[in-house]
Amino acid sequence: MRSLPASGLSLSLPDLSELRENQLAHSVGGRESLTDILMSQDRDIAYPRAAELLRKLGQTLRTLHTIPGTETPMAKHAGILRLSAWLTRGPSGRRDSARLFTKAGKHFGADRWNRLTGWCETFLAHGAETSALLHGKPGTGVVVPDREGDSGALLIGEDMATGPPVLDIGWVLGELAEVRGVVRAAAGGAEADRWFALAHSFTRGYGRAVPAEAGAVATLFMLTHLRDSCEFLGNWDEWRISVVLDLIAEGCETDGAAHLAGGAGH
Repeated sequence: MRSLPASGLSLSLPDLSELRENQLAHSVGGRESLTDILMSQDRDIAYPRAAELLRKLGQTLRTLHTIPGTETPMAKHAGILRLSAWLTRGPSGRRDSARLFTKAGKHFGADRWNRLTGWCETFLAHGAETSALLHGKPGTGVVVPDREGDSGALLIGEDMATGPPVLDIGWVLGELAEVRGVVRAAAGGAEADRWFALAHSFTRGYGRAVPAEAGAVATLFMLTHLRDSCEFLGNWDEWRISVVLDLIAEGCETDGAAHLAGGAGH
C-alpha cells in the first residue's frame, strides 16, 4: 500500500509506537478533521474547501481499490459485521443501544428490518475474487486537511477490510446523505443543496459511475452510525434519531436510490 502512486490525499497509517490507551496516533500536517472544519468554519469558506478535499478522497479510494482483495486478505467490513449482529441478535444492552433497537423495530416494521438484514448478508457474502482492499470507514472524520491549502491526509489502518469497492463508496455517500437529510429537516432545502454538491465532488473524484448498490450501503451506513453512537457514546437526541430513522426507512423503500440523488452523477 505504501507503494501506491500518489493520487488525491496522502495515506497516513497509525504509528503503533505511539499507541496510548487503545487510541491510534497518526502523524499528519493538520490539527482538525474535515468534519471539524465543516461544523465550525464559515460556510462560504468551508464548503469549497470540503468539495476539493472530497474530490481528492474519491481519487484516493479509487487508487486504493486497485489492490485486489486476494492480494491483501483482511477481515470483512467491521461496521456491517457489527450491524448484522445487532439486527439479528439484538443489542448488547450498553448505553442506548437497546432503546434504539426497540424504537427502530417499531419504526421500520418487519419488511424493512428484513431488507436491512438481507443487505448486510449480501455484502458480507461477496466473493474474494471480485473484492478489493477497502479503507473500511472513509468519511470526513478521517480526512485531515493541511493547515494551508486544499491538500491533506487520509487516516487509514484501523478499519481496513476486504470487500466490494461499493462499500467504501456508499459509506462516504451515506455520511453526506445523512447530514443532508438532517440539514434539510432543520434548515430547509436551500442549505441542504450544498451537500448535494459535496456528494458530486466525491463521485467526480472517484471517476466512475456510482453503482446502484451504493444506495443500500449508504442506508446501512446511517443505521450503523446511529447504532454505534447509541452503543458507544450514548448520545440520545430524540429529534435527530427520528429524522435519521425516517431517512433509513426511505432508503429501504427505494433500494437506497433516495440517498444517491446527490452523488450518482459526475
